[in-house]
Amino acid sequence: MAVVALEVVQDFPAGLDRMWKVFGKPEYTERKYRALGSTEVRIRRCEASAREIRVELERASPVAVAELPAWARPFVGDRQRMRHATRWRRVAPDRVEATLAIDPVGQPVTARGHGTAVELDPKHTRLTLRFDVACRIPRLGERIAALYASQVEAALAADHRFTLEYLREAG
Repeated sequence: MAVVALEVVQDFPAGLDRMWKVFGKPEYTERKYRALGSTEVRIRRCEASAREIRVELERASPVAVAELPAWARPFVGDRQRMRHATRWRRVAPDRVEATLAIDPVGQPVTARGHGTAVELDPKHTRLTLRFDVACRIPRLGERIAALYASQVEAALAADHRFTLEYLREAG
């Protein structure tokens, strides 16, 4: 199995208490994915407490087929069903540990992530996520995993931009 590592670091202009309130809202999650072009967003689970947030969802996501290498185009359609599972655990007043799983349904790739959100000051949180993107196809596996890792990275950047705007709008 081929595995490609990916690391993403994002800064937010909010403390952890505010971020916790946002990430625990089903409205935020649904609005985010719809704004990013997803359809059929189905939140299967969204539970938030003072110590843990769990979100599980399915969505249909657009695929930028024209941006894919020619060798990959025959294997994908213009929409992809995705499954997400996210768990945020508040381990200290200024620290959250996260685990994420992102699976395109029916595809031979997976993305498994873990990381931390650390409050650097009351108005600044840094999120650091590390992913292992794996593909179970022999020979082409590393190329496919690298391609999917670049898509995960782009999706996380779009997610970050949406969240920054959401925080601005929410005051």
